[in-house]
Amino acid sequence: MENPMTWEQQEVFRLLKAQPGTMYQEADIEVRKYFRDWVRGLLDVAEITVTFVKADGTLRDMRCTLNRDFIPTQPTREHSKAPVDGIVREDHEKAALVEPEENHTQKVFDLDAFAWRSFRYDRLKKVTATMSFE
Repeated sequence: MENPMTWEQQEVFRLLKAQPGTMYQEADIEVRKYFRDWVRGLLDVAEITVTFVKADGTLRDMRCTLNRDFIPTQPTREHSKAPVDGIVREDHEKAALVEPEENHTQKVFDLDAFAWRSFRYDRLKKVTATMSFE
């Protein structure tokens, strides 16, 4: 049985063959920043589903948000063992995640795992958001 290549090995192979990557990988710095800002804007107001390649090379769909209305300040009893993000929030409404300018990793609250998780923009395959204007 043949061992499958890791995501990193696949990326090296893709680059050596000069094959195109994802939209994010092929974009310049300005377009990458615009894309990150767009995704963060969606995360701030709604729940979205991101499909991305995990570190082990498998695809994962994650329902997530940064909307404080969906993120508990204290874990509920059934989720008391869920990991926390380590950010001290004195003002729940005004707290913000401070990230470097060219950060390719996005920290989000996973609504199914009820815990903080992250994904890398260069591994994104799909972003799905449903907006309601009612």
